[in-house]
Amino acid sequence: MDQPSARLRVFLLDDDPVMLRVLYTYLQTDSRLIVVGTETDSIRALHYMRNNPVDLLISDIVMEGFDGISLIRTIDPRPAVILVTAYGERAMDAFSAEADDCIPKPVDYVRLAEAINRVIKKVNQYGVSGSDFIFVKDVKEGFDAKIIFSEVGLVKSDKNYVCFHLSDKRKIRARTTLRELLSILPCNIFIQAHRSYVVNIHKVMKFSRAMKQFYLLDDDTPLPIGAEYLDDFVNAYYPSEKSII
Repeated sequence: MDQPSARLRVFLLDDDPVMLRVLYTYLQTDSRLIVVGTETDSIRALHYMRNNPVDLLISDIVMEGFDGISLIRTIDPRPAVILVTAYGERAMDAFSAEADDCIPKPVDYVRLAEAINRVIKKVNQYGVSGSDFIFVKDVKEGFDAKIIFSEVGLVKSDKNYVCFHLSDKRKIRARTTLRELLSILPCNIFIQAHRSYVVNIHKVMKFSRAMKQFYLLDDDTPLPIGAEYLDDFVNAYYPSEKSII
């Protein structure tokens, strides 16, 4: 089974606003993806990606100023990259910069879908790039709290707030929504198991598909799984085709 997850975070960059709208509309049809930003200016795009996690960048190559090739050579850590261009001679530049794919304009959407499928397969196999923590404003203490992903077991929703349940039993409450948080959390670690919470799949120690319940490490409280999230949870819990003995 493939390693499943929350949606892949996609950023779109093209100096043609019409092309951006067309790409955005097309990608909205794929439930595996969430478009976290669009931009016509490569410098602003670079600033965004240096401060926010992005799993996949779809970018034009030829733009005024900072072109797509220069951009992807500058980003660190770098997301997966699909470049598009109306200039066929730039394709070799794209592959020399180790882009995941380069698609000619006008964009063939079957070709784009194939490229996206390959990126998703790679992400599912190797995980996503990026930082292993985020900062959130702890609404109780007033401090900026460092949330290390590996220390989070559960994130529960409470209207316009979320509560991070950490491995040392601490709880940190921050003002954001679960939907907003899912666009930030790494999709190879966290998965939505219920409309009210997200779970670190690596912290799940016991699971029953029949009872639609799971247990986290060092916690004797069973947690229910929403019916609409069950299939994704099963795939995440069993990331390979190994038999259950």
